[in-house]
Amino acid sequence: MSIDDDALGELLDELEIGLELNSAGPAIEPLLAALISAAPQAELHEAAVAAVTALWDSDLQQDLRSELEDFRAHAVCDNAGLVPTIDGTLARLAAPAAENPVAHALVWRAATKLMRRANRNHERVAELERALERAPQTRHRRLTLPIAAAASLAADIGDEEAATAVAAYAFSVATRASRKQRDRATADLARTLATEERRRTVRASLAELAELSAEEFPLASFALAELLAEPVPDDPVKDEIWVNLVIGLAHEQLADAVADTTVPLSAPRASPRRR
Repeated sequence: MSIDDDALGELLDELEIGLELNSAGPAIEPLLAALISAAPQAELHEAAVAAVTALWDSDLQQDLRSELEDFRAHAVCDNAGLVPTIDGTLARLAAPAAENPVAHALVWRAATKLMRRANRNHERVAELERALERAPQTRHRRLTLPIAAAASLAADIGDEEAATAVAAYAFSVATRASRKQRDRATADLARTLATEERRRTVRASLAELAELSAEEFPLASFALAELLAEPVPDDPVKDEIWVNLVIGLAHEQLADAVADTTVPLSAPRASPRRR
């Protein structure tokens, strides 16, 4: 039974199923490189097959089967129109990875998310460079701090963990009127997601970003390097780099939730387990 790409996309959205971007990222990197270099369609397909083969396994297949079977039991009564799509998806789950439309859909959806993040980070550094060109030296540090959000993937915060913390943060910010209460919500988010390893990894990722950006964006690279040279506070709530990262992560989560409604299922003709 064939599966319509649009119908499959709607089903995955309904179930909120996707690959974990942190764990899937390394396997998808060659596909991203092929996309960025505008590689021929044959190379894109080869890179996609390699990613699918690396990521698709029996555990993921069983997780999806359980989710789909449970959802089907409810859809029979609540949304019968989805049943054919669910049945078609279930029928194809056992297909070899390279020929599995569900596995390919998951990989392309994750690749699109990662591409969005890469584009977003490049735009952030470019915007910072322009801002620094116009600003006095005394404002450079404050302007540079938000670039910490570029290291959100390096923080290796699981999608489910991040979504739970961000939901609590968003609710608190929306319902608390005073500045003090909003600051408390931000502190709670920073403390909830912080680990020493995450904070170290974030700084290492930002140091790499500063180095790679030096030629194209020298002002931004220098300002970021200066920021990273400062002493690291013991308290994550006083760690301005970490605080700016989690705020940026919260904004990314909300932006991705909106953008997911237009994620393609196969090679872009232009762009996790449960996310």
